[in-house]
Amino acid sequence: MLGARYLPIGFTFNRGSFLSKDAALGGDWKKFTVGGAEPGRNEHTLDQVGYRDFHLDVRKAPAAARAWLNVARPALNVGTQFPEQPRDVAIAKSFDVLIHLHDVREADGPAS
Repeated sequence: MLGARYLPIGFTFNRGSFLSKDAALGGDWKKFTVGGAEPGRNEHTLDQVGYRDFHLDVRKAPAAARAWLNVARPALNVGTQFPEQPRDVAIAKSFDVLIHLHDVREADGPAS
């Protein structure tokens, strides 16, 4: 429906905490924490870039970077259910823009 107006944006991080659920249906939001990505995962290599946090227009990446971005490697997929095992993701085949953060922390809950 959106055609050329659709812009898939990917998000990766090296380590930190986030909110998710440990059940597919229902349940409460819980804090999960993961350590640094293991060698061989997309997040580990991305975290070696000279910038602590960055965004990348994957469509305009240099040829050498694009070649790396086109290969599927394990990546952590965090959604509304966790824990989840890393799955193979070829970044350039999945996203037009990538945001990578070195360290993340869970969202704050509603004010009491």
